[in-house]
Amino acid sequence: MARYVWLFAALLLPAGVRDVCAQAVRGQLVDAESNRPVAQAVLTLRASDSAVVSTATSDAEGRWRLGAPRPGVYHVAVQRLGYRPLVSSGVVIDGGAEVNLTLRMRPMPVELAPVNARAVAIRRNLEYNGFFDRQKGNFGHFVSPEAIERRQASRITDLLTPIPGVQLMQGRGGTVGAAQIGLRGSSVTDGALCRPRVFVDGMMYARGDSRAVRVRSTDAREREDVEMRLDQAITLDDIGHPSTIAGIEVYRSATQVPARFGGTSVETLCGVIVIWTHTGRTPERQR
Repeated sequence: MARYVWLFAALLLPAGVRDVCAQAVRGQLVDAESNRPVAQAVLTLRASDSAVVSTATSDAEGRWRLGAPRPGVYHVAVQRLGYRPLVSSGVVIDGGAEVNLTLRMRPMPVELAPVNARAVAIRRNLEYNGFFDRQKGNFGHFVSPEAIERRQASRITDLLTPIPGVQLMQGRGGTVGAAQIGLRGSSVTDGALCRPRVFVDGMMYARGDSRAVRVRSTDAREREDVEMRLDQAITLDDIGHPSTIAGIEVYRSATQVPARFGGTSVETLCGVIVIWTHTGRTPERQR
């Protein structure tokens, strides 16, 4: 009796509803280069007027099935992260028939989000300039890109004051602020603060207070006095906003200073600060 009831119910269903299961397009989705199945792709069956009539997701084997509401000409559209979008040519689906298709998707490199791309470029710049190699040497103090990001400082000098032995000195001049960085140095002034030598992107930015004693003419002495006054007017905050800084190296004594920045010498007795910016030189920028 139950069998007759089901048969009677099926006869009462509208023709359109019965046709949903009567015809379909099925198949497999594969990588065009490796021929491996492409899973978790979203497929849609579109009518001739581009209306979406059914959707499906490819399984672990790349297989899928899309039911068609009625016979006709359809297109299968496919989207998957890492692949170029695909739209098949017209597929003719007859009443009650199932069409089998193998669709091949071409890989497409996934572009990094702007924030990630920027972080990669910053680290590549620092790697190229030896920042991380010197950090591994355990000499000096290093302010990494991550630390700069976390600090959210308003001035470059604010990034340096948490380092032991680094203090702010009240100075004159500078367009952003009068704050200057002072270090204890290496027996230069009996433990008093002195201004370190500063490099920005490998180039000397400020000579600092440590200088070799030389016999000079009166003209040379006057010229050096002018240079000294100009140098004393320089503040690290004039370099730019902390958001433009990629990394900082602080060497509080001459014995810590790498040879690239003067090594152990009379001119590095007040220590050395090395600042790398986002616009520093990388292999690509040298070309």
